[in-house]
Amino acid sequence: MEETPLPPELATQAPEPQVSHRRHISVVWIIPLVALLAGAWMAYDAITSQGPLVTITFKTAEGLVAGKTKVKFKDVEVGKVESIEYSDDLSHVVVKARMAKGMERYLRSETEFWVVRAQVSGGEVSGLGTLFSGAYLGVGLTKKGKLMTEFVGQEKPPVITGDQPGRIFLLRSDRLGSLDVGSPVYFRQIKVGQVVAYDLENKGQSVLIQVFVRAPHALRVRANTRFWNVSGVAVSMDANGLQVKAESLLSLVLGGIAFETPGAPEEAKDVAPGQVFTLFPTREKSNELTFAHKEYYRLEFPGSVRGLSIGAPVEFRGMAIGQVADITLEYDEAKGEVRIPVLIEVEPERFRRLGKSKGKDPAKIVADMVADGLRGQLKTGNLLTGQAYVDLDLHPGAPKAGLKRDGDYLQLPTLPTPLEGIFASFNRIMDRVDTLPLESIAGELRNTMSGMRGTMDEFRTTMAGLRKALDSAEGFMHTVDARTLPKAEAALEQMRSTLARAEATMDPDSAMRSDIEQALKELADAARSLRVLADYLERQPDALLYGKGR
Repeated sequence: MEETPLPPELATQAPEPQVSHRRHISVVWIIPLVALLAGAWMAYDAITSQGPLVTITFKTAEGLVAGKTKVKFKDVEVGKVESIEYSDDLSHVVVKARMAKGMERYLRSETEFWVVRAQVSGGEVSGLGTLFSGAYLGVGLTKKGKLMTEFVGQEKPPVITGDQPGRIFLLRSDRLGSLDVGSPVYFRQIKVGQVVAYDLENKGQSVLIQVFVRAPHALRVRANTRFWNVSGVAVSMDANGLQVKAESLLSLVLGGIAFETPGAPEEAKDVAPGQVFTLFPTREKSNELTFAHKEYYRLEFPGSVRGLSIGAPVEFRGMAIGQVADITLEYDEAKGEVRIPVLIEVEPERFRRLGKSKGKDPAKIVADMVADGLRGQLKTGNLLTGQAYVDLDLHPGAPKAGLKRDGDYLQLPTLPTPLEGIFASFNRIMDRVDTLPLESIAGELRNTMSGMRGTMDEFRTTMAGLRKALDSAEGFMHTVDARTLPKAEAALEQMRSTLARAEATMDPDSAMRSDIEQALKELADAARSLRVLADYLERQPDALLYGKGR
């Protein structure tokens, strides 16, 4: 069938067909594109939701496991350990932990990290939960200090953390004793704090102790507050008898410190920054008056100073006025003498000046007291321990002596100890016994006995003549009782027997004379032995208690 051609006017008006060159995206590419966008979003979200990464160094990584060990603040998880590595010099380990988001503002220079394990410290048991769950890192978050991400961790938990209200005070002591970190601090036998740290001070001359007192008890510590050591048991003997004191059972094991503020605390001054308190050994010592001004004197005691030690008290009639500061040993080669000078420190303010002594030069006062008999003397303060002390007192009958200067110090005159005085008197007696002419005495006694023998012979002759005269006098026999003459003969015979015994006694070969000479010899030996004993006891007086072998 043939098509009918369009009329010319219509053919010119018909539109020409157009071919499109546009390309369409395939549906296949939509799915990967969506996945890419989702992954990018998830990566962005993961990166932005992560907390800061901190680096902590420890001496050891005992109990820490990468990917498992948690970081906790007040038992709330705030992070996790990501890796554990050695340092370049192998001296420590480097722990990297990822903290939770929002923790970065609490990671500051005052922030502390430590390892929490099961332990017993300060009489308390902590970290028992780690026996089953393992150790974890504890953190003390704070807003103090500068922001940082590198820290040095502690091997043990700190005694106090930054969020505990209270205050740290500094105490100075000659020795630490039984105190340790965690030892309690008491106020009226109530635990209000504890020891947090200690260290040596002044080239090892003293110990500086840091104690933390919780609020509100920290306000009870004022500028005049006194601290003392309550470790162990305090045993004292006074006019009331034997007294045994202990602050608490815990202080017996761990030691402890107590404090009090004399007077009204609200009237006392506040504690100045950096103020260091003195830690007294006992409460009694804390109540004693202390004086800043001290004067030093030198003493030289004759004989041994055994039992005297640095710190021994210096007393005046039973009142403590100072202590022994130093004991040295000196040899004078020119004189060939050995001296043991003792340096004492005295607190002159303990003496109240009355009358004309007010405003007088202290050296002049001491010189006047020396002129009046002031002397130093060693005395035994404790018979059980043999400890000695320096006793100052007035001895009006003492030999005259003056106050002289020896180097940088004034030297006080001294007297022998009471025991040395007894030994000196005993030695003088023994010297006199040694000087007795025992042989001469025995010879004189022998001559005396010989004279008595001659006298008895003459008496015998006289009695014989008298008997003859009586026999020849017949009238006298009538008046004299016949019993009188036998009695006279009996008396004469008794005198003859006594004379014979005396002659036998004084005979050079007699046993009695030998016994007398032996007794005299033993007496001389005993005198020498007693002198040796006196010399030994003078050097070691405690041998009376402990024996010679000590």
